[in-house]
Amino acid sequence: MNKMIKGSVAGATGIALLMGGFGTYALWSDSENLAENGVQSGELDIATSAGTYDDANTGAANDWTAADKMVPGDKVTYTQTFTVKASGKKLAGTIAYVKPSLTSTFAGLTHSVAVTSSSSSVTETAPGSNQFAFNAPFGTATLTAVVTYTLPSGTSGQTDQNKAATLPAAAFTISQS
Repeated sequence: MNKMIKGSVAGATGIALLMGGFGTYALWSDSENLAENGVQSGELDIATSAGTYDDANTGAANDWTAADKMVPGDKVTYTQTFTVKASGKKLAGTIAYVKPSLTSTFAGLTHSVAVTSSSSSVTETAPGSNQFAFNAPFGTATLTAVVTYTLPSGTSGQTDQNKAATLPAAAFTISQS
């Protein structure tokens, strides 16, 4: 055979062998998946429960009703609890009680509001301020607000008979700082 035909046959055979997988050229490779992952957000919430009235001059609990009427010397308390939740790695903030004005036709009725916390993670910023601060990690705490109404025992004559007083709904606000 002539050299040209031999070269063509050899070339065709070489191409056929390469296409058949013999003597192929390859580089190593591998792959992995990025693991499933994500993040979650925290929570900042305040919720309340129904309040209860109590005649502070007796030993019984929750013994004042809407039908009861104050007389000189009475002290009535209204207690309401608030559940505060805060979760987040660096979550810090404040809880503020905004004291409303008493709407009253009484001449001598007084009222006060005291707020306490069940958690050492929630601290009052100044004694009697009813303003609180918290730092992470926090979790859950209970704040208790007690409103005390007092009709002084020295009220005499016709003073403060058939009068009414209303302490409007007060707001607690919780905010991140």
